[in-house]
Amino acid sequence: MSTRPYEPGPTPEEVAAAVTTNRCDGRITVSVTGEIDIATAPLLAEALQEALSDGVTRIEADLSGVSFCDCSRLNVLLGAARHARTHGRTLRVAGVRSPQVRRLFELTGTTMITTEDPASAPGPP
Repeated sequence: MSTRPYEPGPTPEEVAAAVTTNRCDGRITVSVTGEIDIATAPLLAEALQEALSDGVTRIEADLSGVSFCDCSRLNVLLGAARHARTHGRTLRVAGVRSPQVRRLFELTGTTMITTEDPASAPGPP
């Protein structure tokens, strides 16, 4: 029997969500894929904080790849939007495709930070 050294796999945070940042045309887009929950929210919070400290006036959080977001993690987005607004910047949430995530924005009355018109958003399949 041979033994191999222990090689740790990806952390739950690495599996559950990924956050990428792209700067283009004076705007930073923070794209998220996976689930935004207690384990992965720090990834999003860090990326948004970096974007806010960059000095651009427009920041977009692209949630088109997000399948789940709980209401306590919604606070990460709302806090970043509030911070942006108080510093003369704009943070908008775009690409809300998941019916669960869209419903979260609707139930919490926070659709005002999204770029989509809730009336034109696609309904459940």
